[in-house]
Amino acid sequence: MELFERSGEERIRRERQIRPAAAGQTLLGFVLLREKECDFPRFIRNLKNDWDLEANGLPENGELSFDIDELHVTCSLVRAPLSDQVVEEYCGVNPLWPEAGESIEGYQAHVKVAVSGAADLLGEHILFTQVVCSMLKQDQALALYMSPMIMSAEAYVQNAMLLKEGELPVQLWVFVGLYEEQQGISSYTLGLRRFGHDEIEVLRSHQDLVDVFELTFNIAGYIVDCGAKLQDGETIGFSAEQQLSLQLSDGIAVEGQSIKIGY
Repeated sequence: MELFERSGEERIRRERQIRPAAAGQTLLGFVLLREKECDFPRFIRNLKNDWDLEANGLPENGELSFDIDELHVTCSLVRAPLSDQVVEEYCGVNPLWPEAGESIEGYQAHVKVAVSGAADLLGEHILFTQVVCSMLKQDQALALYMSPMIMSAEAYVQNAMLLKEGELPVQLWVFVGLYEEQQGISSYTLGLRRFGHDEIEVLRSHQDLVDVFELTFNIAGYIVDCGAKLQDGETIGFSAEQQLSLQLSDGIAVEGQSIKIGY
């Protein structure tokens, strides 16, 4: 299998494949707030102004539920931080936002955002991103936590707007983790399984940390964007000359099986 980079124009024109949704799958994220109130009216306006989507419901007792096409959306305000300091623990493993812990310190509440009922996985992820983006565009919003990813409100909104350009914001859907051992740099993904694919791992590579991250992220984007199925025993590469081996086996940093990429 060969993987070639494409221009933005080509990506816009490319038709998206429809992926059957896993039965009962619900996308769940948490918008962290510096205050114990959620500006639901502003959220509803943002949803309409940014995405031309109508929230056909009214907030009641800190909760707003509505349907868009066949998707069900629920936004629930919880006037307390998440329990067990789970968010704070993950702040230290996010290489793209090293200031995460300091930035969310003392947050007072969160909004639980859930999207369910999709006929296709891509459509569900797109709506989830649109809803979260509109929720994050209120003054008291600090960040989005979607285990194990935590991202600042500003960064999330900026990446979500790629949808307007025909791009898929895969970085909002698939987390790429890195760790270093004496034998080399390793990486793993969390999120590909929600699209019906195996997670991928690079184990003990002698390449530079940035190169390992970029390779892992680019292949994850290719899988999501094209619906590509990586097969055990095949190869993948960014050129006709590059042939990276693929091996399906028990995961090291992820549960279940994963595709190991020889890099």
